[in-house]
Amino acid sequence: MTTTTTIDKVTNIQELSHSHYRKWDEFVEKHPKSNMYQLVGWKGVLEKTFGFRSYYLMATNNEDEIVGILPIFFMTDILGRKYLISNPFSNFSGLCTNNSDVAYKLLERAFEIAKTHDVQYLEIRQLENGIDFNGTDLKFHTKKSFVTLMLPLDNGSEYIWKALSSRNRGKIRKAEKNGLICDLNIAYLDDFYDIWTRNLRRLGTPIYPYSFFENIIREFPNRVNILVLKKDTKVVAAMFLFKFKHYMSEPWVASLTEYNKIYVNNLLYWRSIEYACNHNFKEFDFGRSTVNSGTFNFKTQWGANTIQLYYQYLLNKSDSVPQVDAHNNKYQSMIDLWKKMPLSLTKFLGPKIVRKLPEL
Repeated sequence: MTTTTTIDKVTNIQELSHSHYRKWDEFVEKHPKSNMYQLVGWKGVLEKTFGFRSYYLMATNNEDEIVGILPIFFMTDILGRKYLISNPFSNFSGLCTNNSDVAYKLLERAFEIAKTHDVQYLEIRQLENGIDFNGTDLKFHTKKSFVTLMLPLDNGSEYIWKALSSRNRGKIRKAEKNGLICDLNIAYLDDFYDIWTRNLRRLGTPIYPYSFFENIIREFPNRVNILVLKKDTKVVAAMFLFKFKHYMSEPWVASLTEYNKIYVNNLLYWRSIEYACNHNFKEFDFGRSTVNSGTFNFKTQWGANTIQLYYQYLLNKSDSVPQVDAHNNKYQSMIDLWKKMPLSLTKFLGPKIVRKLPEL
C-alpha cells in the first residue's frame, strides 16, 4: 500500500452509521483507486440475501471527512468455522485509502474483530494494489491465483473491431447471420437466471439465490442492466452488466451450450463492448479468471489487459491460506456430484449451500 497523500491526523476508526452512507459513497466515487464492490449498496445486498453480519470500517479525520474505508463480512462455512472477508462473492473489494497509516489502523481494527470472533482468517480481496506491511505485526499471506481483464475503450468500437483477429470477426459475423438479435432490459432477469443456473450446474458450482440479483437491482437501479441475445423469440445468452465510474463490468454471464456452435458468446461480448463504447465508458471489465484457463484465453482475444488480483490473508486460527483451483480443489467430489443432479434440485440446494462457501 503506497502513500500518495498527506492528511490531517486521523481521530477515529469507526463502523459506518446511516448518517455517513452518503459520505461513504462520495468517497468511493471520488477516490481514484476505489472499485464497484466498495459501494455501500453491497452492504444491503449481502445482508438481505444471506444474512451476513457486516463491519463497514471507516477512518475519519478531525473534520469528520472519510479518509479510508474497509468493508468486511462475517461468514461461517459448512463445518461452522468462521471467516471475515472483503467481500464474499465479489471479484475484489478490500481496502481503499491513500495513506499507509490509515491503512494500518483500518486493518488493525479489522484483525481485532477477527480475533474477537475467533475466525480462521481475515481475507482482503485487493484489485491491483497489494497490501504490504512487512516488519509489523500484520503479516499478510498473499494468493495471486486470479486476475481480471480490462479492455481500454478510448479509441472506440471501430478501432477495437479492426484490432480483433480475422477469426474472431468471422465468428461474430456467423452469429449475426444465424439471426441472433440483441436486446437490453433489466426485465430479462428471469431469462438470465435460468440460463445462468444451467451453466453453473454444468460447472458443478452452487448458485446464488434469485433474491441476490433482485437485491442488486433494488440497491443499484441506475447501475445495472441485462444484455441478451435471442434466437427467434428465445433468449439464448445473457450478460448482467454493472456500471461504475468510467468502466462497465460483467460480473455474471451465461449462454445455452447448444448455441455455442453458432458462436453466441463471441457476439454477446461484442455487443456488450459496442454498448460500453456507445455510452462513453473508458474500460470494459471482463471479470475474474484464472490465468491460462479457457475463459482467460477467450477474454484475452479481445485485447484486454491482465490486472492482478491480490487475495491477502491475516491468519488467526488457520495455519494456511485457502487453495481452491483446478489443481487443488477440496470440493472436487462435491463438484462431480453436483454436475449429475437434476437442475431443480440444484436450484433448491444451491442457495442453501453457497452461503457456507467462503472461497467463492
